[in-house]
This record gives sequence, structure tokens and C-alpha cells, in this order.
Amino acid sequence: MKLKLIALVALVAVGVGAVAVASGAIGANAASSTQYLTADATVGDVADDVAATGTLAATASYGLLFGADPFVLADGDAPASDGTWPVTDVAVKVGDHVAAGDVIATADTADLERDLATATADLRSANINLAIAEENVTAAEDSGDTDAERQAQLGLYSAQKGVSQASAARGAIQRKIKAASLRAPIAGIVTEVNIQTGFDAPAGPAIVIASTTYQVTTDVVESDLADIKIGQTATIAIDALDTEVEGTVSAISPVASDSSSGVVSFPVTVTLAETPPTARAGMSADVTITIASAKGVLTVPSSALQGSDGDYAVMTLGADGTPQRTPVQVGLLTSTTAEIKSGLSEGTAVVTGTASDLIGTANSGNGRFGGGVAVPIGGPGFDRKVVTDGNGN
Repeated sequence: MKLKLIALVALVAVGVGAVAVASGAIGANAASSTQYLTADATVGDVADDVAATGTLAATASYGLLFGADPFVLADGDAPASDGTWPVTDVAVKVGDHVAAGDVIATADTADLERDLATATADLRSANINLAIAEENVTAAEDSGDTDAERQAQLGLYSAQKGVSQASAARGAIQRKIKAASLRAPIAGIVTEVNIQTGFDAPAGPAIVIASTTYQVTTDVVESDLADIKIGQTATIAIDALDTEVEGTVSAISPVASDSSSGVVSFPVTVTLAETPPTARAGMSADVTITIASAKGVLTVPSSALQGSDGDYAVMTLGADGTPQRTPVQVGLLTSTTAEIKSGLSEGTAVVTGTASDLIGTANSGNGRFGGGVAVPIGGPGFDRKVVTDGNGN
């Protein structure tokens, strides 16, 4: 019973002491400690990125008309088919992949063949008239009659014009006959089929083919535009496919996009290096454009930096666990990672914050150490170190 009483008194004493420390009743000589968050300087990559969103689109789409050359689909009026084209065969459907040069539809050319026969006869007649006109010129020159020579020369000019016109008319019909077979202008995928065998083709595009190469056009705010250059690499995350592909900045619009939010931005186009087979135009995509990078360099979290450009430093822990200021030369700096050019060696632990910083972050959103963003205790790559008052407490 006596031993239990002694133990109870001891526990009460400890509890009172703890309350006294928590309330500040114990003075400056009491034990105190600070918990520091650290991260090792490691070799890695640093990238400064601009992020935006957009949708996938084919790099080119072609409309095919009977009797005309393929044309690039774009905003504005499209050409219309000339004449009536009875469709005799349709070899594709929406979603089919085609190779460049494949015949994908044909129309009846019986009327055109008759027109071609007439045009061929007209051209032959014109060539005969030309031969006669040339003989007349020779005869007039031999006669020495100036008036006859002039008349013969006019007849020659008229005959030459007749040959030219007849030849052009015949060539136009030949081109129409050739255009009665629709051929794929590129390797791509069929996105529209507006014709059916046995019916006349519409005035608009009979078939539309889109390329299998894709691009994303996204809006970049004016403050980031100066850092964007043609040829910069980019990463495109396609949400629907849960995949990422590489790309390249291929175009930067000189004209700002329309915006109702008051933020000025400019369209930037990124072309995908490779397109996943299941990708489709219209899919959402997150674009990350790398505007600067440093690979295989010594890095630390940006939250470890103190000072400003030209006068940066980090806090390292001495042998006794006391933080000490260490000047460093900084290269590429982003919101999360800093390139260290000199002042540190690989494996050196740098202070990134304290437990009190994290408490402030949780309570107000403003607690941080150095210039970077605070990270949770025990986050990847971070260690906990407790520094005492140097007296073993």
C-alpha cells in the first residue's frame, strides 16, 4: 500500500511539472527543443513549366468533292461540287483508316465520257484550221500582197486561239473524269461520309478525312508568353486515356484570343510526337510546356532557400545539430526545386522548415520556411531532427 501511494505522488508531481512547462511557469533555464525538417541535396532534374489546358484536334482535315481537288477544311466557306455526280461506289465508312492515294469512292462518268469525245473532235478540228491558216500565211508571203498577208496572219492568230481553247476544254473534262474517283490525299481516318451508292452526291464535301497526327491549341496568359518559343518540348496528359505523350510547340498566335474573364491570353499550338491509337479529336488534354530545364544537377527544395537572387543561402545543421547559414550559388529556380551550382555537396542535409512552420501552414496557409512551399512532416525525402539547447536537455 505504501509503494502504491509513493507512485501516485510521483505521477501527480510529473503531471504538475508538465502543466507548468506548457503554461510558461518554468523559466528560461527549462529544457527547450526545436524540430527541424531537412532534405538531402540530391542530383536530379529541374524544369520550369507553363501549364494550360485544351482539346485534341487533327493537324489537318480534308474535304473531298467529286469533280474538284481536295481542300483543307477550315473556318469559312467551303467550295461546292460542280455538276451532278451519281455515286457508283463507296468503299469506306466513318472510322476507317486509309492510306494516301486509296480510291475511296467513285461516281458515274458516262456523260463526261461523251463530253470528252466531243471535246476531242473539237480539238482535232481546231488543229486542222490551224494547219490551213499556216498554209495561207505562207501563200500570202509568197505573193507579195501586203493586204493578203495581213489577213492571213489574222486568220493564223484566230486558229491558234481556237486550238488553245479546245485544248483547255478537253483538259478540263479529263480532270473531271479523274476527279470522279475520290482518292485519299493523306493517310488518315474517315470522319464523315455524306454519300450513298445510287444517289447523287451533295454539293458539299462527299467525304472528310482527318490526319492521324494530333495537336492541342491552348491559351497561354500574356505574362508567360515571352517564355514560350517554337520548338520547346511539352508533355500532353490525355485525361480520358490516362496517359502522357510528348509534343513540341509548333505555333504561337500573334493575336490574342477572345476572353470574357479580362485575362489576356494567346493561342499556342503543341503538336504531339506520337498519337495513342485510341486518341480522338475533342478529348481533353493538359499541356505542360517546358520553358527551361537543367538535367543531372545538384538540387534542393526551393523551401530551403533564404535571401534573394545573387545572395542565396541555405541552413545546414552543424555537428551539434545547430543550424548554420551556408551561402550557395543558385541556377534554375522553380516553385518547388532549386539548382545548386556551388556551395553544397551531394548528400548534405538542408533545413526546409520547422514543425511550427507546418502548424502555421495548417492554421493560416501562410507558414513557411525560406522561399518555397512547406511540406508535411514525414513527406518523401524529408527527415526529422530534434535540436536541444546544447545542455543535453
